[in-house]
Amino acid sequence: MSGGGLGHNTALALAGCTIFGAVAGAVGTFVIARRRALLTDVAGHASLPGVCLAFLAGEALGVGGRTPWLLLAGGASTALLAAWCVPALARLRGVGSDSAVALSLSFFFGLGTVLLSAVQSHGSGAQGGLDGLLFGSAAATTRADVLTLAALALAAAAVLGVAFKELAAIAFDEDHARTLGLPVRALDLLLVALLVATVVAGMQVAGIVLVVAMVITPAVAARAFRGSIGRITAIAAGFGAASAAAGVLLSRAFESMPTGSAMTLSATTLLLAALAMPGGAAPRGRPA
Repeated sequence: MSGGGLGHNTALALAGCTIFGAVAGAVGTFVIARRRALLTDVAGHASLPGVCLAFLAGEALGVGGRTPWLLLAGGASTALLAAWCVPALARLRGVGSDSAVALSLSFFFGLGTVLLSAVQSHGSGAQGGLDGLLFGSAAATTRADVLTLAALALAAAAVLGVAFKELAAIAFDEDHARTLGLPVRALDLLLVALLVATVVAGMQVAGIVLVVAMVITPAVAARAFRGSIGRITAIAAGFGAASAAAGVLLSRAFESMPTGSAMTLSATTLLLAALAMPGGAAPRGRPA
């Protein structure tokens, strides 16, 4: 166990991760309402090949393979491609939606692990710590990483705030939203884009494998409380922020504990506490 104060780098990572956790919980509320939880897992795993390709491209072009914006762009591109593949595969004869999710996730993650081997054997030496993307590592984050994470999370939060009413409408009554003239398909694509932005923002700290927990678990915990979609979204954001902050502090105190694992355990603890509340385990309908 390490002692002493937080230090500037840890405080910066704590702030950035807390912002990410809040946005992840808020976005997760709509992801669950639209029954897109499995798509979060696909996006997380599918970001790995994009990150690896972005690293190799950055090294080849001389701009630096560890450039944060380049890695995020690479991860987002393959995550979006994998998300597009799910409905495309599901339309094929004999392939259901569950099978489409499994096929897309396994292909992209398999490709990512092959490319990660190529990255790890790269001669530049700049790839050190890149394998921490699998389970997350706050200790490996640089100031540029944290600032990029925070900027992307805040941008996602701003978009969510602007389109909140419209996303709520399609989430809980799609047919009524259509009668109101809302562009349901465009809003659905916007939600997928917000989901991908959230996933790639948190892959450095939460990890590609476990980032899904930071989107889904706080939102599920928040649904143990009654109230409007706005109230439940706020609770999910609070749970996400608390889980992320606790994960960073735990991974700092216990240096062998990956940040993503610590965040996941913290979020699950909050979920169990919410379900243990009187009436918390009772089935919930859609929020009012």
